[in-house]
Order: sequence, then structure tokens, then C-alpha cells
Amino acid sequence: MSAVDTHRLRYFLCIAEEGSINRAASVLQIAQPALSRQVRLLEEDLGVTLFRRTSRGVELTEEGARLRETTAAPLRQLELAMRYVGSPLARVERGLHVGLPTTAAPLLAPPLLDSLNAAFPRVDFHVSVANTDVLVTGMLKGAIDIAMINPVPDDRLFHGDLLEEDLVIVGGTTSDLRPDRPVGFAELADFPLILPASATGIRNALENTALRIKIKLVSRFATDSLQVTKDLIEAGHGYAVLPISACAEEISEKKLNHAPLGDPKLTQQLGIAVTSQLELPRGFATRVSEIMREESIRLIKSGMWPARPLPLRRGN
Repeated sequence: MSAVDTHRLRYFLCIAEEGSINRAASVLQIAQPALSRQVRLLEEDLGVTLFRRTSRGVELTEEGARLRETTAAPLRQLELAMRYVGSPLARVERGLHVGLPTTAAPLLAPPLLDSLNAAFPRVDFHVSVANTDVLVTGMLKGAIDIAMINPVPDDRLFHGDLLEEDLVIVGGTTSDLRPDRPVGFAELADFPLILPASATGIRNALENTALRIKIKLVSRFATDSLQVTKDLIEAGHGYAVLPISACAEEISEKKLNHAPLGDPKLTQQLGIAVTSQLELPRGFATRVSEIMREESIRLIKSGMWPARPLPLRRGN
């Protein structure tokens, strides 16, 4: 692939993310007519139309969506490899143990590991998928280097905010849950719930809200396994409160139903954390954290992760 082709693909992906040639031109800091010309040249090279104009900007055609799907990850890996090839960080030779939450791992792990591997080709990566309590314990014991977790009040951790996602009520296909019909939080008292076994994160938010509005939640099962939770819901054994990203595939395949939660709306926050006793070189840890953030934001911008980025605010 020539350098010109690579640049055109990068321009194409930026337009696809922004949904507007004007906004992409501003992000890329090039003139809008020049950007439009590069897109036309790419379309001529490929023999397809990549975008169709709308009242709000542009949207991908079927061919454009296929091109984004097949080129975004390889191009990202190439850019990372070129960025770090001359850096001492690329020569770091050790293992890196990353912790990811169960709700985000299926979506984030593949692109994150691709990007980390491209940036640090001599590093062996180990991924643990668990709830926040388990990941925090692993970090404090030195078994996990860096993790994406719910915020926790622990002075032994350095935590940077990353994203926020809405929680929804999820049920089986026989339920009457609908995405256009919110369920009030007080109504959860009538649902047999499958709650996380861990007290941190979603369970904590549910129990605190129930206490505040004076309702009692009924839990039939408790498990920290996301797959077991979804299997129980699909089998008709109860309902769960989850971020929609945790069950997007099952919802799209019509294996599960969902409805927004309201009055009050609940959210889950995730951030990136390390311990104050971290043994990684500081520059290496910073780069890993940046790549975790970049990949998460990329998934949000693409529409694959229905979440909202949070301003980076570091704290304990």
C-alpha cells in the first residue's frame, strides 16, 4: 500500500467517524475541497461510492461500511507501529497484565490487544476479565499491572476517568420490554432480578438508589459471570440491569429484549487505574493507558460502544 493510499484511507476513516466532511477537515487540519478530492480519488481507485450525502452530513454506503470494517484495525496497527518503532518503549521486553471488566471485555479486548501488540511487539500480554473487586485485589497484590474498573475509594490506586454508559433493564424475548418505553426505577421492585455478586459497581448503584427511594429489590440469583447472567435471562429466569454494550449482540439477534431505565436514570462509569506501587516504567504505563483510552474513544465514535467519554480527571 503506498503512502498516498494510506493517507486516503486515514482521511476516509476520519470522515466516517465524524459523519461530516467539514468536521473531518477541521480535525485533520486540511482544506475541505482537498479532502473531498482525496475521497473522490479513493472512490475512483476502488470503483465504488463510499459516502452518501444527508441533511446532517454524510453516511457510509454499504461498500463504505465494509471498507471501514476491514481497514480500521490494520491501519491503526500500522500507525502505532510507525509511531513507536524508534522509541525505547518499543524495546520493552516483559509481560504486561491488563485487567478488563466483564461488561466491556468482549467489545474492547480484540482491538485493544491488536493496538498494544503493534505498539509493543516484544511484550507478552496477559488479560484478566473480572469484576472491579477482583481486578483491584489483583492490582494490589501486584498480579495485574493496569486495569479498567469502576471508581473505588482507595488511596492505594491512581484512577483516571474514561467513560460513562447508561444502564438498561434486560429481559428474555417473552418479556414486554421495549427500547422506546422506559421503565421507572421503582418498577424494578416487581422484577425478579439477577444481581452481580460483587458489591461494587452496578450492584452498589442499584442498592443505593433503591434505599434512597425506599423500594426493595428482589434478587433470585447473584453471579459475577456476564455469560451466566445472559443465559439465565434468555432462559426466562429473571431480569438484569446492564450496560447495553454488554448484551448488544444478543439484542441485535433478538435473543434478549431491553428497555431504558428512568426516574432516576442509572449509569456506570469506567476508568483506568494503576497502583501507587506500580513497577512498570512510567513512560510505558502512560503509553498503555493512552492506547486503552484511544481504543475506547474510537469504539464510542464508531457507534459500537454506546457510551460517553469523560474528561480526563485523575484522582485516587
